[in-house]
Amino acid sequence: MKNGLTTSTYHILTPYPGTRLYKTMKDQGRILHDKWDLYDTRHVVYKTHSLSAEELKAGYDWAYRSFYSWVNVWKASWQHDQLKHTIKHFAYAGGWKKFEPLWNFMIKTRGLNKMLPLLETILSKVNTNNKKNEGSSPFPAIA
Repeated sequence: MKNGLTTSTYHILTPYPGTRLYKTMKDQGRILHDKWDLYDTRHVVYKTHSLSAEELKAGYDWAYRSFYSWVNVWKASWQHDQLKHTIKHFAYAGGWKKFEPLWNFMIKTRGLNKMLPLLETILSKVNTNNKKNEGSSPFPAIA
């Protein structure tokens, strides 16, 4: 937190069908199920060697909870020199992870475009000269 990191991403190894890893684990009898909606890098879908599936999932959940705890988001936000950067960090890190179920709902219901102005505001560059950041977008693919 002392370095002011905004994000951290964690993934559980996921053997996707059609990959060599999936075939190897399937041949070894390590694939737990074929519930494809759980093949999302957030769920354990194979038998592990040294940890139980529950221990691995618990470690994954702990990493996210720890990094994105309100205390750590607050500490990391205050590592910035300017208040506007502190606010942006807090809005991004807190808003994204603390409201992840809302974002997932918006994505699944195809309502993310309605949230685009909010996302653009949070993700856009903080201007140092108080001029609006005209012509640029944090989403160049859809600008």
